[in-house]
Amino acid sequence: MSILPPVVQDLLIMYLQPLLRWFSDYVYSRLLKQAEDHLLFKLQRQVDFTRLEQGCADFHHVSGPGTAPSHAVARLVRAVLVGSLYGWSLRQLEQQVRFNLIVKWFVGYALHEPGPDHTTLERFELWVCAHQPRGYFDEVLHQIDQQFPEDRQQAQLGDTFAVRANAAREELGDLLAHTCRATLRALAKVRPALAEPLAQQLQVPALFSVDTDPHGFRLPRAEQAARLQARGEAAQACAQWVTTALQAAPALAAEAQQPVRLWLTRLEKVLADNFAFTALPPRGFTDAQDPGAYRLGSATDPEATYRVHGREAAKTELGYNTQLLTTPTFVREIEAYTGAKPDAVTIAPALAAQQQYHALTPPKLIYDAAAGQGKTLAEVAAVTHGQTQLVAPLRPPDKRNKYFTADQFTLSPEGQTVTCPRGQQTAVAYRQPRGDWTFCFQAHQCRDCPLWAACRPHTPTSQAQRKVSISAYRAEVDAARRYAATESFQADRRQRAIVERIIAALVRYNGARQARRRGVLKTDFQMKMAATAYNLKKWMRHLDVRAARSRSLPGGESVCGPATADRAPIA
Repeated sequence: MSILPPVVQDLLIMYLQPLLRWFSDYVYSRLLKQAEDHLLFKLQRQVDFTRLEQGCADFHHVSGPGTAPSHAVARLVRAVLVGSLYGWSLRQLEQQVRFNLIVKWFVGYALHEPGPDHTTLERFELWVCAHQPRGYFDEVLHQIDQQFPEDRQQAQLGDTFAVRANAAREELGDLLAHTCRATLRALAKVRPALAEPLAQQLQVPALFSVDTDPHGFRLPRAEQAARLQARGEAAQACAQWVTTALQAAPALAAEAQQPVRLWLTRLEKVLADNFAFTALPPRGFTDAQDPGAYRLGSATDPEATYRVHGREAAKTELGYNTQLLTTPTFVREIEAYTGAKPDAVTIAPALAAQQQYHALTPPKLIYDAAAGQGKTLAEVAAVTHGQTQLVAPLRPPDKRNKYFTADQFTLSPEGQTVTCPRGQQTAVAYRQPRGDWTFCFQAHQCRDCPLWAACRPHTPTSQAQRKVSISAYRAEVDAARRYAATESFQADRRQRAIVERIIAALVRYNGARQARRRGVLKTDFQMKMAATAYNLKKWMRHLDVRAARSRSLPGGESVCGPATADRAPIA
């Protein structure tokens, strides 16, 4: 039995929502008096979320038979940002929004309002990944540039780091079986009638193991090789049957065939990389046998490949290779690629992205020896129209080559002749398909040369020509070599350690070491959110430093921008 009279109960029911809102505002106002040094309190005063909210407004349907959305886009935008700031999983984020008062206030919920569950958060995060993958990163960097415009003029530092895939490495036999299952599963979706006949034709015992089969490492080496060979032949037969099935269905739309052909390409890639008997050419991949050259390591995440950083096996990671361009203060660009993507190939696209999204071309880009080659120097000069100087140590000559290299031959200023270390000159040359020039010294020019043993592998009586390949990027390499002899180059190189510290902060404190999802696009979005979290923390820290300096000066003005009103009560 209630202790309140019916009249009072009716009044409470009538004014319950206003009372709950008043109580929520009262609690928040008391809480915020003690939270001025909290990161979320500082972000609320400094960051303008308007453009982000407008960019994500299409997440909710504007018309239709459904009811009004339970969670506004503005709240979801802030929730996803908080999850990246603290490295929470979606389930952890759900709990924090519900029960952590400062988080709940920042996201925009009153005390009595329930927050979104992890499925809602996941749907929104995946939508942002697909439709606004750069939204958070670009908007935060744009606002940072408004308060720190001098950062745009600084030299940038570049490097790559590994991101582990959200999948385990698979042995070759397991990888073949897993890829075959995925291929057949994709085929069954578009042509269900073929699923049963194909399953009957497959060499199931050879291709798919059963629980009673001993693991491969328990078998003698000869039996392991025989089992792997049988599985490879069965996988090849599977690939041929699937190809025939697709050819027998000309009416099947190309869009419907795409998932099947994608898995078929992956299966053919694994076969071509590991078996000599296959006649199936890989489509869309390189055919190099190096473990880092786009070799699939898991059918769970087929977009992840092996990243070989150095030749040591301990430095081989199955996952993604992430390119980072940063000033000493803020991350300016970050992009994820499959693990086998060479470091040098990703530099020019990262600079082009800065031009496209931020109208920024840095004066210098300081990199390691991975960028120290003529082609990379030329690509950077082309994409930046010569405005960015790539500073990198040139790659040393191959130690296995005991003869004079092309760098020891002098190219004339007009590029028409080449002079050897002894002073002999030649203009006989032809151009290679990739653009390099090959100059030829005739045997009579080298006769009785005291440098013969250091220059040519032939005997002194040989009539063979001495050929010298001059790179099409010789001018860029020569310019880089001249700059490397200056004090400015040494000063630039001393800044290289800064990028290592920023990478350490990203991977240790901002969740950039382990991929949460699978695929290049989702990993790239995760890296941009990690960089966004890093930039926000650095932004707030530098504002605190500015404020402290202004307070230490007599009559100093606030450097945190125009005064902002306290947050309005939550409606």
